[in-house]
Amino acid sequence: MAFTLAALLPVLAGPLLLLCASLVALVVTQAGRRESLEVLVIAGVATALFTLDPSYALAFGLAAWLPGRLLGEGLLRRQDWSGVAWAALLLALGTLALTLWVIPGAQGEAFWQAQVARATASVVKDLGPAQRQMLGELARLMPALLASAMGLLWVLAALLASRWRDRLLAHPQPERSFRDWTVPGPVLWLFSAAVLSTWVVHGPLQWLAQNLVLLLGSFYLLQGLSLIHLWFAARAWPRAALVAFYVVLVLLSQVLLLTSFLGLLDQIFHLRERISARRS
Repeated sequence: MAFTLAALLPVLAGPLLLLCASLVALVVTQAGRRESLEVLVIAGVATALFTLDPSYALAFGLAAWLPGRLLGEGLLRRQDWSGVAWAALLLALGTLALTLWVIPGAQGEAFWQAQVARATASVVKDLGPAQRQMLGELARLMPALLASAMGLLWVLAALLASRWRDRLLAHPQPERSFRDWTVPGPVLWLFSAAVLSTWVVHGPLQWLAQNLVLLLGSFYLLQGLSLIHLWFAARAWPRAALVAFYVVLVLLSQVLLLTSFLGLLDQIFHLRERISARRS
């Protein structure tokens, strides 16, 4: 529902993303407590009554409560971000599997081509050949884009929940900082295999490999952002400089690719250790 409203009113995309993340964060903070089930029951019933459709209550449980509970367990069981990173990654991979094979059914890639064509039917006439080709490539990567968006939502929820647990619930947990966020090491092997597969295989397997590369690249984007946070902190730059960077990130999509590549370099060469050594 929130994604539909954001599509109708793009200006609400940011606030709605934060609202959804806050809802999941509420579930994350209640992990390991009886209140977690209470949140599921109350929110599920309220969703069903508001929409007059019980399927939305089931969707809430699968898209918000269950991921929130898994992320909360990751926060409880690990003192660093590794538990949350694994939970978010597994959830995103599960979402990718749904969007690749379950939702499109036997249609496969053609399903997403049709969905994008229907959504852009009013503007496709004004596009040039290069733009239409780019739109076709975008349709091929729709499963990974949706899974990456959900992964971003869940990671943002975990970041909010970590702050809430430390400041509002007075839990004796060590303070976590986004500057310490890293992708689990074994993911690098999966990413390398996926990149290699895009050149070796063809057909549906190539489609799978391309979407997997994009999804894992979005997690390296988060690691690149955390490295930039660490670099800004090491230089004691003001928050305004970090805000300016995010403005540039939104306006120039090429910066997203560079930031993901920076996160990948950090994973390989451990750049953050050098920055931390200079900071100390």
